[in-house]
Amino acid sequence: MRKSESVSSAARRAKGVGLLAGAAVLAAGCAPVTTLDGERLAVRSEAFADYVERVFREQNRVASELAFALEDTVDPARLDVLETAEDALFAACADLNEMAAARRDGRRMGAFRALAAARQAPECERAAARARDALDAEGGGAGPADVTVSDRRGARSR
Repeated sequence: MRKSESVSSAARRAKGVGLLAGAAVLAAGCAPVTTLDGERLAVRSEAFADYVERVFREQNRVASELAFALEDTVDPARLDVLETAEDALFAACADLNEMAAARRDGRRMGAFRALAAARQAPECERAAARARDALDAEGGGAGPADVTVSDRRGARSR
């Protein structure tokens, strides 16, 4: 095999991989996202952009309240519950926060990365609801495994 044939074959393979990746991005961008309330939103819609903004703002409010509650809490069991909720919130909302920071700083994220981050909004919304439940729960002796939370639809989970 000559060198030019090898390069040509590699170029065709790379082009094929690029086309597949592009098709995956388009397919992912077309699939609707289901909110915590059960509403299905098209990712490329203005309603979805508004939803992502609301989720981002809510998780910021809840994270701030958690920070103050953690500072004021002396009960070790309550502290564990709140720390667990905070860790889950940060993990679930990390990509959404990264996207917001990039926009704030004038940095561009790649289309696929931004889409993947925005599609995490329902998980971030769910974590914010669970953290809100932890904040609203009595400061009793329940440990993190003993706390039952519910989302806004009333579904309960442990």
